[in-house]
Amino acid sequence: MEATNVERARSLRKLYFTRTVFQVLWAGSVMVTAVGQPAIAGVLLILYPLWDVACTIFDLKTSALDGGARTSQILNAVVGTATAIGIAFTTFGQPAYAIGIFGAWAFGAGLLQLATGLIRRKQLGGQWSMILSGLQSIAAGAAFGLGGLQGNFHTKDLGGYAIFGAIYFLVGGILLSRKLSQATAVRALQKQEIAR
Repeated sequence: MEATNVERARSLRKLYFTRTVFQVLWAGSVMVTAVGQPAIAGVLLILYPLWDVACTIFDLKTSALDGGARTSQILNAVVGTATAIGIAFTTFGQPAYAIGIFGAWAFGAGLLQLATGLIRRKQLGGQWSMILSGLQSIAAGAAFGLGGLQGNFHTKDLGGYAIFGAIYFLVGGILLSRKLSQATAVRALQKQEIAR
């Protein structure tokens, strides 16, 4: 692994572990407040895509993405911002529409995450958790989009979606840690060979 890719992988690992913690906390908060305190759950629903936007911006600044990966991340940030606005206008009066909007965003974000994962796989290797997370987000997004508009889903149901995402980010962070450890070991061996 080249030095530039090592730094990208470290940054990405930190982001993945941070996202894991946030998503578990968010999911727990949504599940606890959705029924008894729907206004708080509504605010949390608005916050989720904004958190994703913040993570995407961090990723753009620290990962030095180029080409298609950069484009998909920029699109993700724009769509996430529009989603938060749409949810803000609907969550307190028409929660079924807010779930539908969230579902449409999850579907689109899943497509973009899948694209980024496939591109990063060529650059950094691995990325299976990101690819699988993108696919899961596409499926869940379709279900929430269609089912939410029909009133079949509740805000608390989105907590499970976030938990799955947290698991994928945790696995991604662990796999990147392994890859970084291997790269460090290879570099140490190379330095020993040079010193001889």
